Amino acid sequence: MACGVYVGYSDEILREKFGLPGFGGVAYLVTLVVVGELAALLPLLLVTDRWRLSRPRTVAGVAWGCAIVANLFALSQVVLYFAVESRTYMSATANAVTGLCYAPLFAIPPLFAAVTWSYWKRHRA
Repeated sequence: MACGVYVGYSDEILREKFGLPGFGGVAYLVTLVVVGELAALLPLLLVTDRWRLSRPRTVAGVAWGCAIVANLFALSQVVLYFAVESRTYMSATANAVTGLCYAPLFAIPPLFAAVTWSYWKRHRA
């Protein structure tokens, strides 16, 4: 979207909702991608011993906070999926396939919590 590639939205939706084309919309999308990538790379910091951090307890505390927030967000999305009626006008089969495709993403927060717990256990002494 930030590069002008058609992603299924009309031009008026891109202008009204996302501010694209324009500096604000592009900055928002790039920032969102960078934050997402940093969040995805955080567990690598916790499982490797290649980088020794000066304050592992602080990192463990921050990681616990991130894991709790990620689990609460995933739980809220599951509740919304079942509580809010979809207005996408997809058939029941298409909706089920979409749900099955996104279902593995809900395993990420508990796995992140497991990695955080392992890191905390290794560095609590």
